[in-house]
Amino acid sequence: MSIEVTNLSYTYMPGTPYEKVALEGIDLKVDEGSFIGIIGHTGSGKSTLIQHFNGLLKPQRGTIVVDGSDIWEKGFKRSIVRQKVGLVFQYPEHQLFEETVFKDVAFGPRNMGLNEKEVLKRTRSAMKMVGLDFDALKDTNPFGLSGGQRRRIAIAGVLAMGPKYLILDEPTAGLDPRGRREILNSIRDMNRKQGITIVLVSHNMDEVAWLADSIVVMERGRISRNGTPQQVFDDGRYLMDLGLALPAMSLLMLKLKEKGWQVKGGVFTVEDARKEILKNLRCGNDA
Repeated sequence: MSIEVTNLSYTYMPGTPYEKVALEGIDLKVDEGSFIGIIGHTGSGKSTLIQHFNGLLKPQRGTIVVDGSDIWEKGFKRSIVRQKVGLVFQYPEHQLFEETVFKDVAFGPRNMGLNEKEVLKRTRSAMKMVGLDFDALKDTNPFGLSGGQRRRIAIAGVLAMGPKYLILDEPTAGLDPRGRREILNSIRDMNRKQGITIVLVSHNMDEVAWLADSIVVMERGRISRNGTPQQVFDDGRYLMDLGLALPAMSLLMLKLKEKGWQVKGGVFTVEDARKEILKNLRCGNDA
């Protein structure tokens, strides 16, 4: 099963002096179990695109099909898709409001009308998935915890509703290195161990290169590139011309390539970069 976006277009404030085309002719398929990264400069359409995945925005042209159902077809209950496709906005911890961690994570399942036994089961499971100790934290006030912990609580609140697809918009923004690492490890495990499909919007290219199976590059409301991390980052100069950064090792390879070294561009790890450099040194290249 999958999320399928076909010929999607969306314009903010059409017919006014402030009209802005946000998306134009988007075709994209998110296969179940995959991990997709979406990158692009501010205003490229990333956030507008993901808000269509669970029906927060209605296409002005095109279709959104989730697991075979057109979510805007007459009679379709979008409450179903919003449980199936979980969307975590940037700084989700700002949406925490309950007096204990348990109540905050349990809010979604309770709102779905589940019985307390199932609510408890889902809350415990969701907290475990994001690396939080249920027994130690369930009665704690979330506002006394670290930024990374609060963000994981907010993500757990979405996970407790049992989504097949989890859409994350800049989930590590504003966190310190430890909080960033904790969030990323949790996201990776959700995909690899739990089988949850992940769509990650991020400006951090090292994170995207490390986690994603495929990367979508957005430019002026369109998809300009779509491929594996190796394929997308191999053309580093193209991305830099769009105003995007590169993973640190990809940037190093680009600089060496521009000096005449025969190195691959789609390199992300220090170990792979070391191998490329040693291979070139053996062939007689120098800077």
